[in-house]
Amino acid sequence: MKFRLFAIVILLIAAGLLAVGGDPLTLRLIGASALLALGAAAIALPIGTLLAIALGRLAISGRWLAQGLLTLLLFQPLYLTCGAWRAAFGPHGWLQDQIGAAANPFLLDGWLGAIVLHGVAAIPWTFFFVRLQLAASAPELEEDALLDSSTASTLLNVTLRRAAPGVLIAALWIGVVAFGEMTVTSICNVRTYAEVLFTGITLGEAVDRTSLPVWPAALVTLVMTLVATTLAARLAPTSAATTPVRPPTFPVRPVSHLFTTALVWLTVGVLFGLPIGALVYKAGLIVDVSGGEAHRYWSAMKVVELLAESLSRYAGLFQWSIALGLVSATATLAISVSVAWWASRRWYGQGAIATIAGVLFGIPGPIIALSLIWLFNRRQSTLLIYLYDRTILVPAIAVTIISLPICLLLLWHIFRADAADLDEAAQLEGLGPWRRLWRVGALRRPAVLAAVFLLAFALATSDVTASYLVTPPGVDTLSRTIFEMLHYGAEDNVASLCLINLAISATMAVITIMLLKPAFRSAQS
Repeated sequence: MKFRLFAIVILLIAAGLLAVGGDPLTLRLIGASALLALGAAAIALPIGTLLAIALGRLAISGRWLAQGLLTLLLFQPLYLTCGAWRAAFGPHGWLQDQIGAAANPFLLDGWLGAIVLHGVAAIPWTFFFVRLQLAASAPELEEDALLDSSTASTLLNVTLRRAAPGVLIAALWIGVVAFGEMTVTSICNVRTYAEVLFTGITLGEAVDRTSLPVWPAALVTLVMTLVATTLAARLAPTSAATTPVRPPTFPVRPVSHLFTTALVWLTVGVLFGLPIGALVYKAGLIVDVSGGEAHRYWSAMKVVELLAESLSRYAGLFQWSIALGLVSATATLAISVSVAWWASRRWYGQGAIATIAGVLFGIPGPIIALSLIWLFNRRQSTLLIYLYDRTILVPAIAVTIISLPICLLLLWHIFRADAADLDEAAQLEGLGPWRRLWRVGALRRPAVLAAVFLLAFALATSDVTASYLVTPPGVDTLSRTIFEMLHYGAEDNVASLCLINLAISATMAVITIMLLKPAFRSAQS
């Protein structure tokens, strides 16, 4: 109750400051970002929550595979989600190819496209947060409720209520992304705060004379992020022993089991399979114009040839993306290991990690870029301007800020499950803080370090919002190129690049999950 009251007071103070200090344009754009967040939440929260409850509490056939597929979607960059779904339901996509002009009112463009695409991208995150909340809840209340009531009544009155903090975290996460991301809104031509700020700078607006003040959206996003990360910190149990190793499975009737399984797998199939199918369709589509008529047919050979050609044609993009990802992932790993270990050994570490992650994640990507431009783009300093124009240092810093919060939270959850006596024994042997960090904390977990490195690499190579404005001349990455090409429609060449990027993301996701499994199992044992 005290936490809810504190959150309400903070939000009211932020709203008052915005009303007093925000100009009409800023307030209108922040209202547009809020509308985008509300629309996306209306799509993602019910679907993601139902998937989490069904896969977490019901005996769904193949539920571990379904959970794995949803987890893979967490690694899918937002611009890939946008490109894949627009290949199916966007302008010049599959739906328009099939029914022509009749598809125009339903195309994923404008406000409809922005809301639907943000909502679809947020479904896996909603599933993740709610599933984590259910996994951290002791099963006794639900098992006792099953003795006195039906499965449906227990799910509605007990399980759903216990999942409420996870739903709230997911809602705040959606709000943070809607305020800080401009990928979807830029492609769908929707004006929100982040999109207008990004567009103004790319059109040559001076950083110190931007038409929009930075602080209102940063204030709102920061408040929401601090609340979200504080709640995320509370998701973790106070000790590893309180985490249930095996969640309860509720009995269901055969007909209900069949219906629920079919509904869950239909949803997972649409989320996972439909975008891939749309990209494969677009990459293999051949249009033959003869006799004044256009004949469309699909060729698997064209898909293979286009994928091979894209790997050769865009080899430079892969090289720059790998270089940027390696630099950023190395820095992210070193910082997150040090900070997470330090926080896991102090009573105030939970609040410190939540605050650091909230501050870093709460700053919108374009504002990160503007801050770095202001810091490094100084013509009077030969060193700074060299670093800004001739190296990848600045975009590496930008993507490190983007990837650091998630890696911090992940490592903190793993480190805090350690037995404290190991660290105390190392102190008694005379080891200093840094030697204890690497010998007790880091080197005992090479698989975890590798997983965090891959996670940071995936986040760095998929970023657009923070790195786009600070990428030096002559440097181009895969994410930047796909983002630019999506503005002209999901044609066959961009579809092939999206398929390659999806394959890379899925591979890194599978390896990361496999590397992290032993760590989470040992934390629950």
